[in-house]
Formats: sequence, C-alpha cells, structure tokens
Amino acid sequence: MASLSFRDRFFSPPVAHAVTSPSGILAFGAGAAVGVLAVGVAPVAIPAALVGGLVAYGARVALALPKKGSGERIDAFSVNEPWRSAIKDAQKAQKGFADAVKSFSPGPLKDSLTGVSAQLEEAVSECWRVAKQGQIVADARKRINDREARWELQQAQYAVAQGGPNETQQRTIDALEAQLATAARMDAMVKSTQDQLNLINARMDESVTRAVELSVTNRTSDAGTLTQEVGAIVDDLENLRMAIEDVDGQDQTATGT
Repeated sequence: MASLSFRDRFFSPPVAHAVTSPSGILAFGAGAAVGVLAVGVAPVAIPAALVGGLVAYGARVALALPKKGSGERIDAFSVNEPWRSAIKDAQKAQKGFADAVKSFSPGPLKDSLTGVSAQLEEAVSECWRVAKQGQIVADARKRINDREARWELQQAQYAVAQGGPNETQQRTIDALEAQLATAARMDAMVKSTQDQLNLINARMDESVTRAVELSVTNRTSDAGTLTQEVGAIVDDLENLRMAIEDVDGQDQTATGT
C-alpha cells in the first residue's frame, strides 16, 4: 500500500491555510521575540529573531501537515493488460531498488538513496493512477462501434451524393464523423500511454541498475543525478496521468456518457 507523499501532504488546504493564517504570522512574531530575549546581545539580536521566528513559523506549518497515513491500495489484477504488466513491472523495479539500498552501509549515500526509494514509491503510485485511467479510456473505447458508425456514414454520404445535404442529413454526418474522430483519438491516446509507460518502466529498471552500480563504486556525487532522474520519472508520470484524464473527460462529453 503506497503512502501519501510529502508533496501531496504539503500542498494541501490545511497547510495553505497555516502559511497565510494570522496564527502563523503571530507564531513568527512570538518566535522572533523569544529569540531576542534569549540572546539579548544587540549585534546578534536580529539573526536570533529571524531564526526564532522561522522555527516557530515552521512548527506552525508542520502541525498543519495532514497525517501521512496510507494511500490507495495498488492491485495490478484489477486492471487488464497491458496496464497490469505496467504496474507489476513498476512494483518490481521499486522492490529491486529497495533491496539494493538495503545492501549499503549506513552513511550519506544510503540516506540519499533511501530518499530516492521514496520517490520510486511515489512513481509506482502515479503509474497505478495512469493504469486505472488507461483502463477507463480503453473500456469507454469499446463502447464505440466505429465499424457501424463508418457504415452509417457511408450510407449517409451516398444518400446526398447527388445533391447537397439538408440540415438534418448534415447533422447526421457531423455526428457520425465526430464518433469516428473520438474513437481514433482514444486509440491514439491508449497506444501513446502504453508506449510511454513502457519507456518509463525501462527508466525505472535503469535506476535499479544505477543503484547496484553505486553499491560498488560508492560515489556519493552520482546519487544526486539519480535523484534528479527519478524525480523526472515522477513528473513524467504525473503529466501522463493528467493527459489521459483530459482525453477521457473530453470524450465523455463528446459521446454524452
């Protein structure tokens, strides 16, 4: 079961309220006053006030963070292929990375890669959301009988071949063409999403290989690059999810479902 990410908890309504609330501002002022009183020496009073204010303000915001809790349970077998394989591959990569991190000796490198492991957990959660949405789009696509729509369109076009269509005939042709365009758009989105998930899973597998390599080379500097790469994977998955959610919303409006 995937945990809610820190980013999800930080960018939440309770935190947004705490950041701008009067109580947050008062906490900063109170903390600054405590910092001044604690130091008492004029040259360092201002830095002490700033530090005290930031500590108090940070504590106020931290208290507003929602509990980490647990995210939605990931069940690869609740979706069909190829979404099921995409989820299983992502989970396999996450487990492989976590196992690799366990082999590291305690220290800065292991700490850095532990953070990357958390990013991969978020990537699996995003992959799950993409897979579920992909399944929704694929199911909706099956409800569009494009073969029948294409036949009806041919018949409608043949009926008006000898002369211009009247208003009703033109609206019929427009509606049938819209159905076919929707089917084509959904086919393209499903195929594109599948291809991008395959690429992202390959990148996740690569991150596991990089972690194994780091266990041998012990180059701490390479951990930063790996962190950026995994962060980019999470961002790409989020963008992919928003894109497929957008096409689903458009097509439900277009088909009246």
